[in-house]
Amino acid sequence: MMLCRRLASLAILAMSSMSNVWALDALPTRLTLTHTATDTWRADYVMAEPVTAIDFGAAAQVLEFRKKAWRVLTPGVTLVERDGKELASAGGKPFTTLSVEIGTYKPFAQGSYAAINRFSDGGSAFYLGFLQGMVHQDGSGAERDMLPTLTMHGLAGETVLWPTLRTPDLDGYAYFGPAKPGAGLTNLILDPQTPNWLAQVMIETSAKVSQYYTTAFGRTLERPVPILIAVGGFDSSGFSMKGGALGGQVVYRVEGNSLKKDSPAMRDMVRMIVAHEMAHIWQRNVLRGGVGEGEPWIHEGGAESLAIAALEHSGIWSAPQARQHADKLLAECGQLDHAVLSYRGWYACGFQRFHDYPLASPQLWKAMMAATEQSGAVYSSTMIETILAASGSAPAQAIP
Repeated sequence: MMLCRRLASLAILAMSSMSNVWALDALPTRLTLTHTATDTWRADYVMAEPVTAIDFGAAAQVLEFRKKAWRVLTPGVTLVERDGKELASAGGKPFTTLSVEIGTYKPFAQGSYAAINRFSDGGSAFYLGFLQGMVHQDGSGAERDMLPTLTMHGLAGETVLWPTLRTPDLDGYAYFGPAKPGAGLTNLILDPQTPNWLAQVMIETSAKVSQYYTTAFGRTLERPVPILIAVGGFDSSGFSMKGGALGGQVVYRVEGNSLKKDSPAMRDMVRMIVAHEMAHIWQRNVLRGGVGEGEPWIHEGGAESLAIAALEHSGIWSAPQARQHADKLLAECGQLDHAVLSYRGWYACGFQRFHDYPLASPQLWKAMMAATEQSGAVYSSTMIETILAASGSAPAQAIP
């Protein structure tokens, strides 16, 4: 969804018709995120009712982000780890407010969103999802969802952008910085140090695969897709590119000294990542249902399959190029014993499953989008089996 721009304070009430029932039991919470200095933010929570703890989830998922970058300002409240989860707790005493100072944190973990992406001009993309929590109120360990109303303030004269939130989850990145979003197909925040070849490949690929997905699925996006590209780490060896499609936006973090060298291999790698992330945008381009928390091989392996189809049929890749990349994924899946239980298994072996289905991946995903929208059920292996059976096709292999 389109990022909207405000130069002063911003307010979001994150509710939708999909979440109204869920939100009835959630605890209304005012959350204010303020950019207080170049490398510092402050998050202020005001809960509608007293709580005994805020559970921010599994500690291992984001390395040591909260341990190293968070400093609790509220007297009597501390960050503690309990049963593998990070909690803001006052030792069993109730509290209604929490203030946390947050510093810049650069590391990121595989399979997890980067907490803060820094741009070379001083801008930052701040992942809001790590501010989300569950609340405890009676000391029993019973949890209650948090329903946040988010307000954001930037530094004087600073551009502040936020994702369009369709559910109470803070799913997306907020941008704080000097850049102004570009016009055209996307609202683009492009790091000024982005090499010309990289900018060209990313923008061109985004446009072409977007047109392919629009035609293949017979559905358009409600708004243009905002793209944020942060570039850095030229002093480090190699190349790394991390993408995330969430909140209707696509956020990239690209690093390594290999960025300075344009090559066909580098271009192909970037094109595949871009096509994969844009596939996620369309997987979520439904009124209800969509991507669930279980069976990640479906949306990750499905995005790999859709990306290869998009790159080939949009004319970016030739058929031999598409086949070559598919063969690499199939070989990788073989090394993983054809299991979808590992992180790379979600991608490579998830791809293999979509590759082996009798329906072509774009056709199958079009039916999956229609099914999830009609029933509200998330994408699942059961949904795939039902679609294949209704089409007169049978899965190439049973889904465990």
